[in-house]
Amino acid sequence: MNWTLVLVGFALAVLMGAALASLLITIRPQWSPRRRRLTAASALPLITVLATVAGVLFIRNSRHGAGDTMEDLAIRAVLTLGGGFVLLAFVGGLIGATLAGRRLEK
Repeated sequence: MNWTLVLVGFALAVLMGAALASLLITIRPQWSPRRRRLTAASALPLITVLATVAGVLFIRNSRHGAGDTMEDLAIRAVLTLGGGFVLLAFVGGLIGATLAGRRLEK
């Protein structure tokens, strides 16, 4: 796998976390800063989890002619990559939301 994909994914997660944190400050000012940060940081991982589950369901339900071991291997690969990107998206979103919250609350 190309490391550029990981760096671009992290950068997009930081930007999305910052954008959602800024949006939540204007939409939900009554929420605590911690709640806004966690909500902003968890949006992209939720989308990634849904995409990973959709990928696993697609592999499980498709007729591909491969053996059971290859199907299990493909499912494990999708779960491993999806889980890694979920973690990457949460950490990046949390960093972006924290930086945006610090900038906007001062």
